[in-house]
Formats: sequence, structure tokens, C-alpha cells
Amino acid sequence: MARQGLLQELDHAKLPVLKNFDAKYLDFEFDPGNKYTIPYQAGTDAIVVNTDAVENVPTSWADLWKPEYAGRMVFLDDSRATIGLTLLTLGYDVNTTDPVQLDEAKAKLKELVPNVKLFDSDSPKTALIAGDVDLGLTWTAEALLAQQENPAIQYIYPTEGPILWQDNWAMLKDASHADAAYAFLNYTMQGDIFWMMLRDFPYTNPNQAALDYAKANQTELYDAYMASPITNVPADAIANGHRIADVGEATPLYDDIWVEVKGGQ
Repeated sequence: MARQGLLQELDHAKLPVLKNFDAKYLDFEFDPGNKYTIPYQAGTDAIVVNTDAVENVPTSWADLWKPEYAGRMVFLDDSRATIGLTLLTLGYDVNTTDPVQLDEAKAKLKELVPNVKLFDSDSPKTALIAGDVDLGLTWTAEALLAQQENPAIQYIYPTEGPILWQDNWAMLKDASHADAAYAFLNYTMQGDIFWMMLRDFPYTNPNQAALDYAKANQTELYDAYMASPITNVPADAIANGHRIADVGEATPLYDDIWVEVKGGQ
């Protein structure tokens, strides 16, 4: 969006709430200096599995191609994550722009897609909790919420590395109520407000002030957040992780793979 001129630069003087964020979630390569964005929530894409139902628990993205998992998997309806994990199984970068590598990934992905029972980015936990599927690809909070319903549901960081992501706020170039947007951000990102996201949407929280507030005032919630490797992602998983980036002119190549492969299921 920034590359296409769709965003306006944020006025940091109007965002005193910026001081609330952990520096690890600022100044990413997609927005140096947070010129256009501030963090919302973060998380991972990794393997979710019902260990009561799956005898051989997968430990890698490559394992998901095993015939024993056919028809038992839920995947996010996310082209870049699914193509990205396929690239990782081939030893390639999740953001490759090499047409030869992408063709190889497309061929491999064609082998996987027929084995996926359901693509669902709205509520992949629903099929897991119901027992309609036994494993697959999901993100942080969906895995944790499913685990709260069934402790046998585990979240596995694959050996090739998880997909790392962060949701962010940005402001459109021609936003007609920019002052209201600044007021909204400054209000919702206060520590004593944003801690509620830990309660209702348990992703990884970049807001250090919210974590500090929860630690002092919502001890049980904070302790559960810190104790869970799903929300409090282990350092080695982050170090081994991969971030999806803008691939520029190669974007149509990814789009074509997704349309062709998913359309052929």
C-alpha cells in the first residue's frame, strides 16, 4: 500500500501511545521507522494437531504431505502462507521471486491441496474442536482457543520455521477523519484498555504497557499468556521464523499459483 501511494505518513507527535510498544515490534523492514504503521497484534502460522487423534505427530511442514493425513487437515485460506511453507519444504525463501522456484512450489502444492479437507480463515478452530479435522495450518489465537476446549490440541513450530506476522494500523492517504483516528489509536492502545485483547483475542501482544498492566492487575491472565508457548513464542522459534514480504512485480506469479492450484481441488 505504501509503495502504491495509498497511505499517509503518521505524525508521531500525535501518537504518544507509541511509547507503549516493545521495541522488538517496531522498525521492521516493511516500514523503517514506523513511518506508516504502528503495531496491533502479532503471531505465527504453525502446525496445529489433535494429539489424541493423530498417532504420528508432524514436526515439519514437509510432514503434511504424508498420505496418512489426507482428508484430515484444515488450512488457512492464505495464499502467501501456504505457498510460503511449500517453498520452505523445498529449501527456498518464502519471498522468492524466481519463476523456476515458484513453478516447483506449484507442482508440489498440487500434491497437497487435494488432501486438505477445509480452507478456513474465519474460524479454523471450529472444525478442530468438533473433530471434523485432526491437524493442519493455523495461527496463534485459533490454536490457543482450540486448546482451551481440548487440551490434546497442540501447536507445533515446524523444523523449517514458522511464518511470523504482525497486524498493523495504517492510515489511508485521504483519510477524512484523521484526528478521530489518532484519538482512537491513543485510546485503544492504552495499557489498561489493550490488555483486554489478551482476554478476548489471545495473540502475541506487542503492547508492553498492556502486558505490564495485566501482570499487575490480571495476574492469572498474564501468567497463562507467559506460560503458553503459543502466545509467548519461544526465542528459537522466532529466530527460525520467516516473515512474508512484498514481492512486488512477482505478486501475480503467487496469485496465479493460488488460483490454479486451489481451483483444481
